[in-house]
Formats: sequence, C-alpha cells, structure tokens
Amino acid sequence: MSWSTKSQDNLSSKISCWFVHLPYELLQTITDFLNVKDLQALSKTCQTFYIFINNDKFWLYRLRHQFSRSIVQLYTTDLFKKPEYISTYNEIQASGFAHSRTDHILDNLAITSATHYNDEAVERRQTKMYISKEMFLMDLEFFQYNKPNDSTTVPFMKLIYFYLIDRKRCSAIDMDTGDQDAFKTFDADSLTGQIINVREVVRLDITGRFQCKIMPGKYEVSWRMKGNLNSTKMPGETEFILVPQHGKLMIYRMMDEDFQSLLLQYDNSWFLVKMGYILIYEPSTILIGIRNWNNRFWKKFLQLDCIELTIVP
Repeated sequence: MSWSTKSQDNLSSKISCWFVHLPYELLQTITDFLNVKDLQALSKTCQTFYIFINNDKFWLYRLRHQFSRSIVQLYTTDLFKKPEYISTYNEIQASGFAHSRTDHILDNLAITSATHYNDEAVERRQTKMYISKEMFLMDLEFFQYNKPNDSTTVPFMKLIYFYLIDRKRCSAIDMDTGDQDAFKTFDADSLTGQIINVREVVRLDITGRFQCKIMPGKYEVSWRMKGNLNSTKMPGETEFILVPQHGKLMIYRMMDEDFQSLLLQYDNSWFLVKMGYILIYEPSTILIGIRNWNNRFWKKFLQLDCIELTIVP
C-alpha cells in the first residue's frame, strides 16, 4: 500500500466524467465494493477522486460500515481520552505458569502483567485503554503495509482504518526453538511460507514476539497448527502463552486428549485453535511462549504455522 501524499495540483483536473458528478453518498456506497488497492488506483485518476478519498470523512464512513459500533467508538474517540491517574499499590502476583523460568524475560513480564493488569488491580486503578494521538502517530506500525514517511500528512481516520484491517500475525519460524529437535521447513499450505516442525522433544520451549507494537484493544488469539492422528503425541500439559507489555496476559492449556480430539477432525490438515483474549491498555510489545516440560515423555510431530491477533468488540 502506497501512502502517496503528492500535491493534488499534480493530478489532472480536466477529466470530464459523469461519474464524478454523482452525489457524495452514492459515490461512498459505490466505493464500498472496492478494496484498498482499487481505492489507491482510483485516487490517482483525477483531482476530484483524490480529494474525495484522501479525507477523514471518507475513511470514517468505511470504519462505520465495516466494524462494530464499539470498535469504531474506541478507535475514533474513546482511546484518545486521557484517563485520570489513580495511584495504587498492587501486591506482586505470580505469573500462573505451570512451566516457569525465573531467568526469562517472558516470565518477568508475566509477573508484571499479573500484578498490574489482573481484574482487581484494573478496577481499583480504573485503568482504561489510552494513547494520545501524537503517540499513536509515533508508535503506529503495520505488519502488511509500509508505514508512511510522515504520518501527519495522512488522514487520521485512514491510519485508523489500515491499523484495524492490518493482519497482526507472527510466523512460527520467527520464534526461537533453542536446541530442540524442532526445525523450520517449507509447507505449500502455510500462510507464511515456512513452518516449525516439532519432531521429537522432551522439553518443549518455544519463544518469540510480535515484530510490531500492538495498539490498545481487545484481541482474540488464534494458533494455526497441524498434526497426524497416528503420530502426534503431546503428553502432559502444553501451555500457549501470550504476554503484553501493558496488558492482561493469556495462558491457554491443552492436554494430549485435546490435541487428539482436534486431530480426529483435521488429521493432516491445518486447523485454527482459538485460545481466548488479551486486553492491551497501552501500546505494547507482545511476547509469545509454548511450553511443555514437566514430564519426561516425548512430544512428537506437531507442526506450527503462525499465531494471529484479531480485534474484537
């Protein structure tokens, strides 16, 4: 996606076409059927369409017609209202991990999350999701799109729109598998091109992080994986962990019978496991973990593609 901000004077204003004389509301309805690449091409055809598309009113309309009312309210208004700061003391809480490492950044950040972003602490401090517009422009990053050279020249609602449609995905191959018998390999059906193939390990310990900061909001967490009904074995409790820098962590636990139940449905096919939600209150780096090492049995033949965050009301 190009964030062209060239002067509209460089666009032809001499093109005569009945289409540009349609009522604004009708033009807006027609452009609902265009994707962002088509809109970019349309904005380059003439000065009229350049002005029509490159303004907040146009993108606010798309936001309201493609997202729920609560999401639009949060990302166009509520998110930028500065909260009253309430100083409180929070007793240090444990991470809640069944598999823990005192020397790891994931565990340390999880203790901070559990201490300051548990439900009781959030209610006592009246914590709300917040970022100033200035910091939003500074911290905004995209996974699928290039960030504009100067965000201040782009309609603010356009930036909001692209943040919401941007696919927030982290590939398993970008994660650290340590010295385990888990290797990266090509898979034609992978959403990211390559996957992690866990062959045979006793200590399953995979860690990573999303490459871009994630803005405040509520996100559903999904892992894409694959296995074989006759070969995949995941004895004990496998923890899928997500820890935001400024938010409530998520721990999702699966036993071997959970994997086997899914494999009965999706044997040798990719499937998506929806694991719950995380709440982020300020722009955050997000750490990822997959752990299973409290038993001496082999974990075998699990393939991991990617983890994805989806904004939800």
